[in-house]
Amino acid sequence: MLAAAAESNNSNDNVKKSVKNQSYIDAVVEERTAGLAEVDEENTSCNLKRSKQHTLTYHNSSHFTQARTRKRDIFKNALRDLASLSLIDYKWRSAVFKKAEADRLEEEYVSKMMGEDPSYARPMDADDTRRGPLGNAEKSAVQWLTRVIEEEGERARLIASSEGELVRPKDLPTTGPLSELERRALQFLDEITDSEVERVRSGTLRPKDMKSRGPLGEAEAKAVLALDRIVESEKIRMERSQLMGDTVRPIDVPGPLGELEKYVGDIIRAERQRVKDREKNDGKLVRPKDASMRSGLGDVERKAVEDWEKLATEEKERLVSFKRFLEERRPADVLPSSPLGILESFVVKLINGPRLVGKTLARVQELLSSSTFDEKENAILQRRFKEIQEKDSSVAMDDDFGRDMDTDERRRP
Repeated sequence: MLAAAAESNNSNDNVKKSVKNQSYIDAVVEERTAGLAEVDEENTSCNLKRSKQHTLTYHNSSHFTQARTRKRDIFKNALRDLASLSLIDYKWRSAVFKKAEADRLEEEYVSKMMGEDPSYARPMDADDTRRGPLGNAEKSAVQWLTRVIEEEGERARLIASSEGELVRPKDLPTTGPLSELERRALQFLDEITDSEVERVRSGTLRPKDMKSRGPLGEAEAKAVLALDRIVESEKIRMERSQLMGDTVRPIDVPGPLGELEKYVGDIIRAERQRVKDREKNDGKLVRPKDASMRSGLGDVERKAVEDWEKLATEEKERLVSFKRFLEERRPADVLPSSPLGILESFVVKLINGPRLVGKTLARVQELLSSSTFDEKENAILQRRFKEIQEKDSSVAMDDDFGRDMDTDERRRP
């Protein structure tokens, strides 16, 4: 009995354990299954999010690319339109300038054929013998601007004929001022860049120590050379001062500072001499260019006076020519029916009217204030009148005699 009860208890315990184990295993399986399902759902959601993000990124990038393309096309179209307008303006202005220059040259040739000096209004239009500093400066500036305008016209033509691509001055087939300037600037920057890159690669500290120097190396070498000359001259000056026991001036040692001191010293001595010249000249001012001792100030003033005299002579001749230029091109004489011609005629008559009235009144006043001639003055006038009549009659007789002689000569066979 006891054994049977024990076996039954054991069997019950085994059943309970088996039941417990079975339930535990089922729970574990269920938990794992649930865990896998959650992981799959998370993975799926992550994949969906990634695909959405990728799709949004693709759409955003394509939209950004399209926006950039549209902006680039708008810029190209605007650039092409501006170039077309600039080309039209260039053609019109070029035609006007060329026509004006052709008319001026034609008038100049006609004046030279007639043996007259051509009239002109601008300083640059004077001939080579009369053109001064102002005319030369204007001629150089106009030539430079003309080359720039021609170059920009060529660039506008290339931009207008293309799809709106930007054409830089250096890319033009013909060279001009702007293209040369840009090429020189780029070449200068490229030389600096190449020299600096080579200096970093070679481990050289200072640009002037490079075998092939660039612009920075050349500038540093010149500055160091000038400083070395100053330092060397100062060392020599200090050594001489110590040997002589007295201060040696920079002018006594060759070097930049000595040259500067000499230049300043010459100016000071010349100014002192100018004061003495003033005392000898009864207190009248003596200008630096007229001083007995020449100096830097005198040379500068002399050069300035020469340039001013050339400029004054040039402007005086241009004023005379400009007056003749205006007289030859008065609207009232050239185009009397034009608005400017009608306006000039009206203004001239309006101004001359009061002057004519004033002269008339002055003449009337003069006649009213005059007195009659006395007997002596009447006798002088009558005698003078008889002399004039006799002279006129003798001249008339000589003319009749000459005509008769000519007639006789013609009648002869």
